[in-house]
Amino acid sequence: MLGDRLMFRLAYRNFGDHESLVLNHTVKVDTREGIRWYEVRNPVNGPTVYQQGTYAPDDSVTNPLSRWMGSVAMDKQGDLAAGFSASGPNDFPSVRYTGRAAGDPLGQLTQAEQVLFTGTGPQTEVEGRWGDYSDLTVDPTDDCTFWYTQEYLASDTVVIGTWRTRIGSFRFPTCK
Repeated sequence: MLGDRLMFRLAYRNFGDHESLVLNHTVKVDTREGIRWYEVRNPVNGPTVYQQGTYAPDDSVTNPLSRWMGSVAMDKQGDLAAGFSASGPNDFPSVRYTGRAAGDPLGQLTQAEQVLFTGTGPQTEVEGRWGDYSDLTVDPTDDCTFWYTQEYLASDTVVIGTWRTRIGSFRFPTCK
C-alpha cells in the first residue's frame, strides 16, 4: 500500500472567488483500502482544508472491495470526481469512479460509484506491483468532461505484460 504518498496528481483550480487544490492517497480501512481525498482552499494566502473524506463503502461482508491508486479533479462548477482501481475476493481489478456535485454535503462522495471497465484477470504476482499512476483530468475544451486513465489486467500476471490501460470519460449532468 502507498498510503504514505500522495497519488498523481495534485489538481489546482482558480474559481475567481477562491482557489482549490484537490489531492488524494490510499488508506487502510479495516481489512480493505480506500481513497482519502482533500480539498484545500486558498493555498497561497492561508491554506485551509475545506473538506475531506475517505471513500471505502462496504459492499458486503462476503465481498468487500478495496479501492486504491486514485486520482481526483474538479470541473468548472466545482464538482469533484475521484477515479480509482477496485478489486475484491470475487472481483477482478476494475476501473471505477465516483464524485460529488458542488452543492452536495461537504466531505462526502455522494454520486453512485460507476464501473468504466472490469479487467479479465487477477493480480497473483508475488511482487504485487500495481502501476504507477492513474490520471483524472478535466477536458479544457468544455471544462466539464472528466477523462480517466487506469490500469487493468487482461489475464493473470504470471505472464508479464498483461497489464493494459483503459481510458474513459464522464461528466456530471448539471455541468453545462
